[in-house]
Amino acid sequence: MSHPLSRNSRNQLVRFGSASALSALLLLLAGLLPAQEGDPYKSKPAGHKEYKQLAARAHEANLKKHSNDSNILVLPGLIADKQKQRVEVMVESTQLKEGASCEFAIIGENSQHAYEALLISFAQPSAVHQALKFIGLKPGEPVDPEALRFWARGECLLLSIIRGKEPPIRLEKLLVDRRTGKTLPEDGFRFVGSRMVPALNDPGKKIYAADVYQPAVIVSLFNSTYSVLEVPYTAAKGDVYQNTSVNPEQKLTGEGLLTLVMEPLNKSDAKQAKDLVLEVRAAKPAAATNVLGLERLNYLSFQLKEPAAVLNQKPTLSSVMEALAPLDRKRHDYYLTVRFGDEIDLGSVQALAKILAVIDCERGVRIEPPPTGQLYYRAFTPDRDFLDREARMYHPWELALAESDGVVSGKLLRINSVYPKGATKSELEIAEVPVSGPQDFWKELEAETERTRKAKTRTKPPVIMVFAPASLKCGQLIKFLEPALPTHKTIHVYVDEPMPPIPGKKH
Repeated sequence: MSHPLSRNSRNQLVRFGSASALSALLLLLAGLLPAQEGDPYKSKPAGHKEYKQLAARAHEANLKKHSNDSNILVLPGLIADKQKQRVEVMVESTQLKEGASCEFAIIGENSQHAYEALLISFAQPSAVHQALKFIGLKPGEPVDPEALRFWARGECLLLSIIRGKEPPIRLEKLLVDRRTGKTLPEDGFRFVGSRMVPALNDPGKKIYAADVYQPAVIVSLFNSTYSVLEVPYTAAKGDVYQNTSVNPEQKLTGEGLLTLVMEPLNKSDAKQAKDLVLEVRAAKPAAATNVLGLERLNYLSFQLKEPAAVLNQKPTLSSVMEALAPLDRKRHDYYLTVRFGDEIDLGSVQALAKILAVIDCERGVRIEPPPTGQLYYRAFTPDRDFLDREARMYHPWELALAESDGVVSGKLLRINSVYPKGATKSELEIAEVPVSGPQDFWKELEAETERTRKAKTRTKPPVIMVFAPASLKCGQLIKFLEPALPTHKTIHVYVDEPMPPIPGKKH
C-alpha cells in the first residue's frame, strides 16, 4: 500500500497505479513526456553545437585508439575502462547563473531541462548505464511506488569533474544547499538505473525511460524512478528545487568540454546494504475484544533475522528494538522485509504498523515491499482524509467485510463522479454490490473493466479501501483480496471503522 493520497499532491497521485493500464498516465503525471523536436525552452547553452561536434570527434578518435582492447568500452560520449573501474563521460556546463535552482546534476543531451540542471552529457542515459555495468557494477532498485518500493537501493559512486589540467572536483561541491549554506554531502550517488517502460507508440515494446522521456536525467538530485543515478538519501523534488543552487565559488561557465569521472567509492567509504527479515506470528489466542491498541502486541511473537542468524534474544517487540538499536548505520543501510502470519488479527497488525511507521526511516530501517501474497504494512496506517468522498481526487473501490462462523463476506461500492445534464457541479453515483466471497469480488472488478472498455472511458484506479473488524485474521483478509492483489497493489485498510454512509440510504 502506498502513502494515502493528499488532495493537493500530484506526486502522491503517481503512487496509485498499475504497471500496465496506467503506465502512460503515470509518465504524464510524473512529468515524463516524450522528447519534442527542438528546444522549446531555448535552454541549450551558448557553444552547445560546437561542443557536440567536439564530443563526436573525440568519440571517433576513441574508437580507433581502443578498437582492439576488450577492457575498454567506447560509446558515443563516453569511454569505460574495466580494469581501472572508471567511466569518463563528456559533458558541458549549462552555464546557469549564480544562485540558480537545480533539480538535476546531469541530464542527457536531448533533455529540455537544461534551465534547471548543472551539466549536459553527450552520452545517452542508457549508455551510462551500460558503461557502469561493463566495469562490473550492478544497478540497484529505484524508488517505484507502483511496486510499493519507497527506498532506493544500489551501489554508490564517486562522481567528479575534470576541467582541463585542474585536479578533479567532487560533483557535490558544485552545488549548495541554501538552508545550510554548505555544499551537498559527499556521500556519492546511487546507481539505481532508470526503469524500462512501455513505448507510447508500441506498448509491447520496452524502452529505457531516461533515453526517451523528459527530463532525460542521468543524475538526479531528488529520489526518482526514472534517473540512472540519484542522491543516496531522502530528497523530495520540491525541496530540492527550492533549496539547491549552483555554487558561486565553483563556476563552470566558459570551461569548454568537461569530463565527468564515475568510479566506485572506496570500500572504506561505501555503505553496504544488509537485508533483515521480521517474522511476526500469533503467540497466544487472539486478543480479546477489550484488549486495545499497543497492548495487542503482547499477543504476538517476533523473530528478527539476518541471513546467518536470529538477532533478538526474546520473541518480543522490545527485544527486536534492542537488537536494532546497536546496528552500525555508518557502515550499512538496513532493508527490512516484514512477514505477517495468517493467524494474526487485524487489530494487532494495525498496532504494529504504527510502530513500523516510526522506525521506517534512514536512521532506522528501510522497509521493503511486501512478500508476494501479503499487504504492505502501510495499508494499516491509512490517511483518514481519504474517507472524504467529496474532497478526494478520484474514487477507489470501497469494500466492507464481515465474518460469520468463519465465513467472510461483504459489500462493494462502485463510486463515480457524474455531471447531470445542465449541472455545474458533479454528483456521486454509487452502486452497491454484495460479494459473498473472493470470486464474487473479482468478478465485479472484471465486469467494471469490461464496462469501461465498451464505454471507452477511463478504468478505475487499482486502489481498494477496505473496512474490516479488528477480529478478522490477516489470512482471511488476504484470501478475500487475493484475486485482485496482482493488479491492485494499493490497499487501504480501515480497522474497526464503518464505511462512510451512502447519501440518502437509511441505515
